[in-house]
Amino acid sequence: MNTKRWLLPAFGFFICTFSHLLSAAPQSQNTAQKTLHFGVLSIAPPSRIYKKWQPFTDYIAEKMAVPVEIVVPRGFKKMKKAAASGEVDFFYVNSHVFYRLKQDGKAVGVLQMKNINDQVTSQSEIFVRKDSGIDSIEQLNGRDIAYVSPMGAGGYLAPRAYLKSHGINSGTDLKENFTKNLSTSIHNVLLKDNSSATMCGVNFNLMSKKMEMGELKILAVSDPYPENVIAARATLDKAIIDKFKNIVADMKNDPKGKRVLAGMYSMKIKDLIPYDPEIEKITQKLIQQAGLKP
Repeated sequence: MNTKRWLLPAFGFFICTFSHLLSAAPQSQNTAQKTLHFGVLSIAPPSRIYKKWQPFTDYIAEKMAVPVEIVVPRGFKKMKKAAASGEVDFFYVNSHVFYRLKQDGKAVGVLQMKNINDQVTSQSEIFVRKDSGIDSIEQLNGRDIAYVSPMGAGGYLAPRAYLKSHGINSGTDLKENFTKNLSTSIHNVLLKDNSSATMCGVNFNLMSKKMEMGELKILAVSDPYPENVIAARATLDKAIIDKFKNIVADMKNDPKGKRVLAGMYSMKIKDLIPYDPEIEKITQKLIQQAGLKP
């Protein structure tokens, strides 16, 4: 028997099979789901954001069977850039920021927050010192106010709209100060560095459990504004968006999911439900009332 004739076909078969396996490997790798990036736009320190959101992203990673990493862009412009470049896939933002991102074609709504009052809307409270001598909103004219952020929904948009509807143009009739911190806004009024301040009423109540605020009084309450939103970048695959949405919306029906939601109380989150675009009409109205660019 000619062993050389037998070996050559066998060797050729081995080479072809090995080459096929090599060519198939990258294809399998490409079809594997990549890591999802979850962005959080918040005034809180990054370390606190990671701590608060890690149980949520761990839950999503387990349910979707893909790694989920937290990303913390600092500010509206960086979040917008991250959504446009694909640095974030899903992100948690306030309703004003979401509206602006959607206007620019960078975001789609996925879920909306139900706060600990079981509402998808909230109201802002404008507060002053009890001994300030300020007893009406009109008396704020010519004074100053502490806001949290110029891109805030409850921290800026809603109270600015309320002031405008009462004849006070924030930024001209009323000097604006942006503190970037809830406790700083409260301290500024307590220490008389600012005549007044404003923030989400739910947050105000939560802060009153941590700080002594007996010297403060609520001067006015704004019209409702939509609560925070989980959005997705506009270019993300719809199948991934739908899978994420269904998992999160069903958290309250899963014992482990319920525990994760319970741990989000300090972020005023009770539940996350499918996003309803109709709620954007509230934001549109507030932007118009506030005299901001539509």
